[in-house]
Amino acid sequence: MNAVSRPGPDEQNDDVQARQPRYEWRLRELMAVRKNWYTTTKLIPELRKYGFEFDRSSIYRLVSTERPPKMPIELILALCKILDCRFEDLAVEIEPHPAVEEPPRCGPRPAVPDMPLLSADFFDAES
Repeated sequence: MNAVSRPGPDEQNDDVQARQPRYEWRLRELMAVRKNWYTTTKLIPELRKYGFEFDRSSIYRLVSTERPPKMPIELILALCKILDCRFEDLAVEIEPHPAVEEPPRCGPRPAVPDMPLLSADFFDAES
């Protein structure tokens, strides 16, 4: 019988996080560009028309966060209708940054002396 090695829980979490799509939440930007709204209070009455009741702090968190909380699809659709946009405008997928590899070093390494360049009392000497 052959033993199969399985990744540990930390390795599984890293793998899952690496596969999750990354996105930018652009609600604040769309409010400014599409409706000329620079405060979150203008969004409250518009969402009420679609049956959503939010207090000011909840709206602020929805607009100001980089990653919004989990929300129902109906809320996302209401935001798209209010701002006359598509979901792709509201949550823009960004490509993950590829790992930057360090270029290979060419030529000899610089010579570093084994002894200190300055004597220990260099800064203590008075001129």
